[in-house]
Amino acid sequence: MTPRTRILGLLLSVWAPLAGAQAPAPATPPPAQGLPATTPSATQSKLPQGWYVTESAPQHYEAGVDESAPCEGSRSAFLRSRTQSTDSFGTFMQAFSAKDFQGKRLRFSAAVRHQDVKGWAGLWMRVEGADARQPLAFDNMQSRALVGTQGCKRYDVVLDVPKEATTIMAGLIMSGTGQAWLGGVRFETVDASVKTTDLLVPPQPVASGPQGLEEAPPPQEGELLGRVGDYWFDALRVKTENPLVRGKGQLWQGTVGDELFEHGIEVNGTYRRYPLEVRVRAGGPVTLIEGRWGTSDVDIRLSADSLVMRWGVFERTLTRDRKAAAEKGCNVYRQMDGVHEMDRIDVCGVALATRPPLTQLVVAFLANGFRRDPSPFTTPVPRAPVRSPQAYDSSTGYIPPSQRQ
Repeated sequence: MTPRTRILGLLLSVWAPLAGAQAPAPATPPPAQGLPATTPSATQSKLPQGWYVTESAPQHYEAGVDESAPCEGSRSAFLRSRTQSTDSFGTFMQAFSAKDFQGKRLRFSAAVRHQDVKGWAGLWMRVEGADARQPLAFDNMQSRALVGTQGCKRYDVVLDVPKEATTIMAGLIMSGTGQAWLGGVRFETVDASVKTTDLLVPPQPVASGPQGLEEAPPPQEGELLGRVGDYWFDALRVKTENPLVRGKGQLWQGTVGDELFEHGIEVNGTYRRYPLEVRVRAGGPVTLIEGRWGTSDVDIRLSADSLVMRWGVFERTLTRDRKAAAEKGCNVYRQMDGVHEMDRIDVCGVALATRPPLTQLVVAFLANGFRRDPSPFTTPVPRAPVRSPQAYDSSTGYIPPSQRQ
């Protein structure tokens, strides 16, 4: 596998398909690199050795070295947008061998300042094994994203590096517009007292009551985590008409050939024989599921007040009813016509969390279906009535031909 392929796999997991990397990588990943301390000018476009820029669209971002007002050390590296496009992303990154960190917990940290970031920015790190399509660990700080303008502050990303890991990639990502600087880059191993920030670790179920000091058991099959409508899920399966079960790593498989993979914040593969490529964004006021299913765009927006589900020309729009009878831990979303309930979806458990389990959430929503609005079907027009010369009156004994046996 070439470094170019690894970079493409990274960006698939972070944001959107990438046409190609903007700079070639060395044939063998080098050791982790910091930022060299010497430079001939205050600002230069030449990147430090071992670092690259990749982006979702050519010439949307640039990176370089800046000596003015570094957060730590004598200089910093910057990543900034060159256009006003808000739907693209760029990353200033490096890739290196995981050999020296296998079986250890690795912390990537840097001092960062950012200015006029419209979208979000953050540090990220990804650990890969033999199959780049299935990352072993990943975090991009999107749940604690950097936005707007902020002075120097140190941030970190912490991941476990399994013994089968082959490559580690890390850097600074920006989605949208603005500029960010980083310096004081450090890669250091830490012990188990430092918690990981891995987005791929399955979430723990919400406790039903106060807990003691005993160690909590890991989630098991049958221990309900969440529900969307009539479809529920636990740590190992999603219960729909065609159940999905978790396989090795981030692979999910169904009974009719369904096969889905998690890549960072993306869920890709095949569901109900349609190709699926969606991104899940949570942690803010709205949980978003956006992308494509089959030949149509998918847009699902869940908030504390409403649920909107669109797929092509199909749409369901529901409003949360806080007075409706509901199970504990559930939000009720309904569409009413006067006193009549026309549509309803209950969303329960970790489906409402800021870090919901991605594949389970996506499949549970898709399984509920999308209603077309307005209806694409034309109501059939009945034939014009036939005027009979004889009244249909039992007193005359006349029976219309359509009623005769």
